[in-house]
Amino acid sequence: MSLESLDITSQEIFSQLFQQTHVQVYRYLSGLTGGRPEEIDDLVAETFARAWSARYSFRGDFKAALHWLLIIAKHQMIDSYRRRKVAGEPESLGTNDPPAPGTDPEFQTLYGERRQILWTLLQSLPKEPREMLVLRYILDWSVGEIATHTHKNETAVSMAIHRALKRLQQDWIIKDAVVDTRSKLNV
Repeated sequence: MSLESLDITSQEIFSQLFQQTHVQVYRYLSGLTGGRPEEIDDLVAETFARAWSARYSFRGDFKAALHWLLIIAKHQMIDSYRRRKVAGEPESLGTNDPPAPGTDPEFQTLYGERRQILWTLLQSLPKEPREMLVLRYILDWSVGEIATHTHKNETAVSMAIHRALKRLQQDWIIKDAVVDTRSKLNV
């Protein structure tokens, strides 16, 4: 899609927008929530349904549309958390990918444990730095794009990302030591 103003009121243009952005919205929500794929699919569907309902209020180009969709996605995620609290549903962390063919069971177990550690640590971060890490490393956005999206300057974004990574690294060493000890004990 071009950088000119996007008319998403047309079903065809909105469909093209969906085709070009739904993976990014999915990855964004996956990184923020760490939820099961089915839950993330539901959030993505709700995001685009909400965007379709609000399509007449949107003005801007493709890049602005992606930012707009991510804001809607974040609100959908928050609404989902609120509904869970009211309904009392447990929150799940991490996703289960099928094991790679040909890998041994010990490697699969260790990989799964370390993946769970990463999701747990990512979820332990405050919302803002977690979102910045997701935008930077899962959606591969530049620091400038993140700064624009979060309404912060680039230095503040860089420092927040640096601090979040440092915290993850420090916490990782502690949690990973437990995993290494358990795997050596064959627990």
